[in-house]
Amino acid sequence: ALSEWQKLPGAGAEVVPNAFAQRVTSTRPASVVGRAGWYMGDTSAPIGPESWNATRRAADCAVAAAEMVLGGARASYALCRPPGHHTSADMAAGHCLMNGTAIAAARMRKGHDRVAVLDIDVHHGNGTQDIFYERDDVLFVSVHATPETYYPFFVGHAHETGAGAGDGFNLNIPLAQSTGDDGWCAALETALARVAE
Repeated sequence: ALSEWQKLPGAGAEVVPNAFAQRVTSTRPASVVGRAGWYMGDTSAPIGPESWNATRRAADCAVAAAEMVLGGARASYALCRPPGHHTSADMAAGHCLMNGTAIAAARMRKGHDRVAVLDIDVHHGNGTQDIFYERDDVLFVSVHATPETYYPFFVGHAHETGAGAGDGFNLNIPLAQSTGDDGWCAALETALARVAE
């Protein structure tokens, strides 16, 4: 799609959409301009010549950390850039192109019946929530600033608890932006208790 995009008159080096699908009532377009808005949820995740290599290496790093735990390590840590938690199964957004967290969780499922994802970030992990929202084998718990006034705005509310088989396997703990360390630590205790449960 990058080469097709760059054939457009006046196109820059990166794909940056300017129209976005309202997928509930939309049809996937044939135009590369339309497809950019279909697969990209906002303008903060442009795709350039090295985007695939960068996001693939970040996902590889997440998988390597999962493999270490599957191999017997008590814990592992992967610092993955670009990040991934705003990307759903088929839409990049929020500086994220591929969801390494979800990929690592899926890899962990090959060795465990249940997996928990604990997302601690000022932004809600809307892409990860979307991927696992209807599943009961991956618990998603997110501690984040309230989406009422902060990105990603549309999801991350406490009433979002999962759907279908996944009902009860999604816990959002939104906090006011003014929340200090004590409030974040208390929210983390709630999150860890749910994971342990």
